Amino acid sequence: MKASAFVLLLISGLPAAAIAQPNTAQGELLRRGELTGSRPSAKAQMQAASRPANHASDPAQQHLLQTDINLAQARAEELPNLYERFMATTRDERRTWTAPQWDAAGEVLARLNQRYEQVRTDLPLDDRLRVRSLQGEFHTLRGARNVKEKLE
Repeated sequence: MKASAFVLLLISGLPAAAIAQPNTAQGELLRRGELTGSRPSAKAQMQAASRPANHASDPAQQHLLQTDINLAQARAEELPNLYERFMATTRDERRTWTAPQWDAAGEVLARLNQRYEQVRTDLPLDDRLRVRSLQGEFHTLRGARNVKEKLE
């Protein structure tokens, strides 16, 4: 009797859980380098709307991802590897980056996040966790750089 009540309680919560999930339109609104799933600001919405969709020829993106790929067409299973490449380059070069280079990296991450938001439900949970971890690592490294600059 208690098990059936528990199952009924779980089932009744499904519609609310579906509503709580962010929709793919939010992927269009991600701020530069923002973690996927957070609420974008009005300024970020305007910036995302004005950003061109095809970035396959962007030199910064080519360098950071170590490939020339149109992220708008990247398959879900390619994204974890693209995030890994992005972070490998970031880890290797971050100590010499200037503010504009950090900004360019943030924009590339925003494009990765935009595509991730569109296809994330096609990825297994462990890949989604890995992507979130890499997103967080970038923000940690960037934040540490900002603190270091303020201390100097």
